[in-house]
Amino acid sequence: MNFAETFKDSIHGILHGFDRIIIKGHIPHFYYGNNFYYFLDQEGIKLKCFKDYVIRVTDSIKKDLESIITESGCYKEYLRKSDVSKEGIAKRVMEEKGIKEGLICALSAVEPCYALSIEYNKDTQKLEKNSQYRKCLHYYFYYMDRDFGFMHVKLQTWFPFNMQVYINGKSYLMQQLEKSGIKYESYDNSITWVEDIDRAQEISDKFHQKKWDAVLDIFAKRLNSYTPRIESIFGGHGYKWTIQESEYASDVLFGSLGKLQKYFPYFIEYASLCQMGTNIYTFFGRKLHGHCKGETVSDRKYFWNQGFRVKFALDKNFIKMYDKTNVLRVETTINNANAFKIRNPNKEGTKKWVPMRKATSNLYRYAEVAKACNLRYLNSLTSVNRNNELDRKIEKLCNRAEVKLLANKNSEPRKYAGFNLLSDFTCKVFNAILHGSFKIRGFKNKELRFLLVELGAYSRGELGNIKKLSGKISRLIAKLRAHKIVTKLPHTFRYRVTKTGEEIIARVLMFKKLDLKFC
Repeated sequence: MNFAETFKDSIHGILHGFDRIIIKGHIPHFYYGNNFYYFLDQEGIKLKCFKDYVIRVTDSIKKDLESIITESGCYKEYLRKSDVSKEGIAKRVMEEKGIKEGLICALSAVEPCYALSIEYNKDTQKLEKNSQYRKCLHYYFYYMDRDFGFMHVKLQTWFPFNMQVYINGKSYLMQQLEKSGIKYESYDNSITWVEDIDRAQEISDKFHQKKWDAVLDIFAKRLNSYTPRIESIFGGHGYKWTIQESEYASDVLFGSLGKLQKYFPYFIEYASLCQMGTNIYTFFGRKLHGHCKGETVSDRKYFWNQGFRVKFALDKNFIKMYDKTNVLRVETTINNANAFKIRNPNKEGTKKWVPMRKATSNLYRYAEVAKACNLRYLNSLTSVNRNNELDRKIEKLCNRAEVKLLANKNSEPRKYAGFNLLSDFTCKVFNAILHGSFKIRGFKNKELRFLLVELGAYSRGELGNIKKLSGKISRLIAKLRAHKIVTKLPHTFRYRVTKTGEEIIARVLMFKKLDLKFC
């Protein structure tokens, strides 16, 4: 059973879509081979005159930007400190002036960046291109765009004129809902209620289907007046756009704040106690094996103005869970795209799975893998569904269970003792069978045997008599099957925790609050 089915009486629906996306634009021809020297040659610039040339070009770009600001009549400000909240200034100006569409403000600040220069190489005794980490002037243009809503574009005014575009998928969705006449309610950048959630999901899915390179080139030519000259020299090739960071959110719209608060404390507690270590690999769709080198991190923080936030990290990618009024948001942030796969054609014309790259054309795949991560995490929370029926199942687990043998219908049923749910041994067994590496393929006697020894349920000395310890594990598995905690996978010697078993184990471990090595 998935999350939506489990909590269908409490939620309005689940709305999937991109949240924050940061796209970086750079001109790759400045870095490939001798293209940079070819560019200067076409401009008729000698290497020793490069600095004067750059200053002249930068002044021209700044002059054109100031003309755009003057013509629009928007608010402008030079920030002496680059760590000032530029978004806060833009939202304040937008609210004060009541701006519904167009340029909101233009902010400028001196910030560190990588810039191109010409330096003397003592080894070769020649002037050569060099990339330096230095400071230069950057412009921030904040827009209330007709299609994308609240967004901004950042431009570096010195060579190589790098750009950065910030777009919010939730802001885009709100703009499109207003155009379509679909009623909705929102808080911050979250939609808390929508009249037609199916139609809203269709609109949200269209976001990553756009021809992003063409859209972003419009902003580049609008703000960088030198772009046409660069494209003319490099045969029509200008900016290359790559996804620097993306956030894809699955918003669970609960019927009210009270309905969410009924479950949210248990979600936090379950995430803190039971969802650590190897479970994180499962959320990211990864198989745990001996060659895994990624570090898994889980933490929980409380923000006085926002509440609790749970975050899981693997290979520089994150899954976060937090609440916003009546919305439970699970969000996957992709910083390291190579950790995921994409199906691409190879030179032979056949398709194969290769590491995913940061090209904007792969945005559809970003959506697929991030949505799958969100759903895997949401579905893991179904174990926290609190109901009286589950309480009765836990109580039944303490009593003796009887299993009728199928081989001999006339024989007496086999009896299995109940579990002492608060004993250390039982909790270690529950932690072991709920191990993240068993989530997909289940476990065998041998795998469970070594894990229970690692957890301290059995001593290492018992490994000396494998046959005796294997018999103990077999009887333990039979007992778990009798109480319907685990089930045998057909035609295999593997076992998997049942859905009821996951719910029971989650409740017991949250109560016990054991700090185990492999929890």
